[in-house]
Amino acid sequence: MYCKKLTIVQCLLTRILISGTAALLLSAPAMAQKGVVEEVIVTAQKREQSLSKVGISITAFTGEQVHEFGFTNTVDIVEMTPGLNYTVPNAEGSQINFFLRGVGLNDFQDVNENPVGAYFDEVYRGAMGGLDLQMFDMERVEVLRGPQGTLYGRNTTGGLVHFISRKPTDEFGGYGEVSGGSYDQIKFEGAVNGPITDQLLGRLSIATNNDSGYTKNRVQGVGDYNETNSSAVRGQLLWKPTDKVQVLGKLHWSYNNGQVGAWQHETSVATEGGDNRRNVNTSEDLYGAGLGNDAFGYHDTDGDPHAGDYNRNGKVKVKADGASAKITWNLNDNLTVVNIAAYDYTDRIQEEDTDAGPFPLIEPTFGAQTKQYTEELRLHGDYDKWRWVGGFYYYNQNVDGHYTLDLTNLGFVFFDANFNQDVDSWAIFGQGEYDFTPEWTLIGGLRYTEETKTIDYQNVDTTGFFEAATLGLIPPAALGLPAPPPLTPERPTGATAFLFNKQSVGDLAKHDNSYLTGKIELDWKPSDDMMLYASFSRGVKSAGFNTGFLDETFIFASNTVQTIPFGKETLDAYELGFKSTWMDGNLRLNGAAFYYDYMDFQTFRFELLNAIIFNTDAEVYGGELEMQASPWEGWDFSLGLSILDATAKNIPAAASGVPHDRQMVAAPDVTLNGLARHEWPALGGTAAILAKFHYQARTYFDIQNYDNAKDGGYVVGDVRGQWTSPDEHWQLAAFINNVWDEEYITY
Repeated sequence: MYCKKLTIVQCLLTRILISGTAALLLSAPAMAQKGVVEEVIVTAQKREQSLSKVGISITAFTGEQVHEFGFTNTVDIVEMTPGLNYTVPNAEGSQINFFLRGVGLNDFQDVNENPVGAYFDEVYRGAMGGLDLQMFDMERVEVLRGPQGTLYGRNTTGGLVHFISRKPTDEFGGYGEVSGGSYDQIKFEGAVNGPITDQLLGRLSIATNNDSGYTKNRVQGVGDYNETNSSAVRGQLLWKPTDKVQVLGKLHWSYNNGQVGAWQHETSVATEGGDNRRNVNTSEDLYGAGLGNDAFGYHDTDGDPHAGDYNRNGKVKVKADGASAKITWNLNDNLTVVNIAAYDYTDRIQEEDTDAGPFPLIEPTFGAQTKQYTEELRLHGDYDKWRWVGGFYYYNQNVDGHYTLDLTNLGFVFFDANFNQDVDSWAIFGQGEYDFTPEWTLIGGLRYTEETKTIDYQNVDTTGFFEAATLGLIPPAALGLPAPPPLTPERPTGATAFLFNKQSVGDLAKHDNSYLTGKIELDWKPSDDMMLYASFSRGVKSAGFNTGFLDETFIFASNTVQTIPFGKETLDAYELGFKSTWMDGNLRLNGAAFYYDYMDFQTFRFELLNAIIFNTDAEVYGGELEMQASPWEGWDFSLGLSILDATAKNIPAAASGVPHDRQMVAAPDVTLNGLARHEWPALGGTAAILAKFHYQARTYFDIQNYDNAKDGGYVVGDVRGQWTSPDEHWQLAAFINNVWDEEYITY
C-alpha cells in the first residue's frame, strides 16, 4: 500500500490492519516448539542441505514462518531479512526492484532486469513488472547474499531471492484461510492436495486479495487510489512412472488490476548551484504561479499523504502466467539428471498521473509484453569425498513495449515510443566440492556465458509540433527552446524524436558479450556446531539499453546515440563468515563480513523526461548477524542486523557535472529486525502471541542523494495473537500491522 510523492519520486507508506482469521488447516502452519531451534533445509547449492552447513550468507523462511509472520506478498520478506531492501519505481502491483547489500537497479524500464535475481521454483523470471505477487501456499523462501555466478548465473550480481511453493504429496488434504481488515480488505488463500492415481499426484492453490484503497481522491468522478484487486492460481501435477523418474508440471496465473500509484504532490526546486533539491514552502512564489505552487499553479494544501487531487485513473494491470516442467531421473545412487524447461509471459500496462494534480498535464502510459523461455539441464554427482554438479542453461527473452506521453494540454507533444528487445543467452557451468579431511572442504565453480542483445526503438511526436519546429513554422526561440538539430539517421523525419536500431546506428543497437563467473570457497568445520568459511566470487550482469522517451532534439531531452547503450557490470566479492549452534541447540548464531569491488556498476539518474542508466564504479563493505534462540519451552526469539557502507564513485552532479561519491540507492547504513514469540496451552489447544519490528536507517532514493529524495529512518512494529485447536485443524488469529502508525518513504 503506497502513496507517492511525484516531484521527488517518493512514496509514503502506512499500513494499519486489524483482522480476524479463521482457517481450516489440515496441515497446520503453527510453529512447533521442540525446545531447540528448528533446523532449516535449503537448496542454495541445488541440493538439500542444512542452512548451517552452507558457506553462503542465507536468510530462509519455512512455509510455517511465512504464514505466521504475515508475509502475503513477495516484498514482505524484507521486514525480516538483514540487508534486503526494495523500491517500487512505478506503483504497487507493478515493478519491484530488490536490493541486497546495496546492489540493485532503481529503474522502471521494461527492457532491463534486476541484478538481484528472482527465482520461482528454480525458474528465473526476468520481467521486473511481474515480480509484485501474492505469496501463498509456500514451502520455503531463501535469500542468498552475494554473487551467485556459478549455479545461478542469470543476473545474480547481488544475490537472489528464491520462492519455493509446496509440492504435491500422496496424502489427501488441504487448507483454507480467509481474513478481513480495514479498507474493506478481504483475503483468501487455500489449497487442495492428494493422489489422483497411484502414480499421479496433484495440488491446486488459490489466493485472492481485495480492498477499497486507502488514499482519498478529492477529484470527483475518479476513484480512490492504492486499492488492491489481485488473484492467483497455481496448479501442479507430479507423475512418478518409476522409482527412479519423476516429472513435476506446473501452471501458474496471476492478475492484478488496481488503481495505484498515488504520488503525493510536492513543489520542489533546485538549490543554489543546482546540485541539490529542496521542497518549496508555502511562503514562496518561485514560479509566479502562487505561493507554494508548482509551475502549473497547484500545490497540495492539506499535508495528508493519504489524500490528493488526481484527475486520472492510476490503473495498473499486470497479468503473469506460465508453465514449467521438471524431470528428475536418478541414474543410480550417485548420479542424477535434472531438466527444467519453462515459459513465462508478463503483460503490464500502467496509466500514471505524473503531475499528481487535478489538471490533465503530464500523462504517460507504460505498456509492455515480456516473453521468456528457459532451459536448464543438470547432472548431479556424489561419490566418496566428492560432490559436484554441472550443466547447461539457455535463456531467451523478448520485450515488446509501447510507451506514450501526453503533453498536449500543455500545448506540446504526444510522444509515441515503440521498442522491441530480444535477448538470447546460453551458459555452461560446473561446481565441485571435495572433503580433503573431515574438517576441511574446498568448493570451486565456473560458469561461461555468451549473450546477444538487440533493440529496435522509435519515438515519434504525433501532434505535428516537432515537424513544425523542424520546418521553422514554430520559432523555437519564441518558446524558449533550442532549434531542433538537422535531420540525421537517428532522426530521419521531423516528427521523429529518436530512432535507434541496426539501420540507424549500426552495431550500437547490439550487445554481443561473453564472460566468465564463478567462485572458490574454503570451509572449516572444527566441530559439529561450528563452521567457518572464506570465499571469493564473481558476478556479472549483462549490458543493456536505455529506452523511455528518448529525444535527440534537445527540446525535451539531450540524448545522444552514445548514451543509449550501457555496458555490463562486474562484482568481485570477498567474504568471511561463520555458522554456529550453541546452548545444546537452543541458540543459532550466523554472521558474515564482506567486501565488494564493484566495477562498471549500472546506476540510474533522471535527465529531464528520461531515466538514464550509466556505468561507474562502486565500493561496498559491511556484514550481517542473525540470531535465533529458543531458550525455554514455548519461547522463540530472533534478531537480525545489517551494517553497510555502499559508495558509488564519481557520480556527476546534475548541474555542474562535478563528480562526487554518493551513497547508493536503497542502501541504509543499518537495518535491524527482531521477533519474540510465546506459546502456551489454552482452552484445550495452543495460544501464541508474536511481536516483531523492523528498523531502517536513512535511505536515499536518488543516486544524486538529494535532500528531498530520502527517508530519515523509521521503526515499524507488528503484533499477532492466535489460537490453534487441539487437533490443529482450526486456527483463529488477530493482528495489527504498523502498531505505531509510522509513515515512511519507500520511493
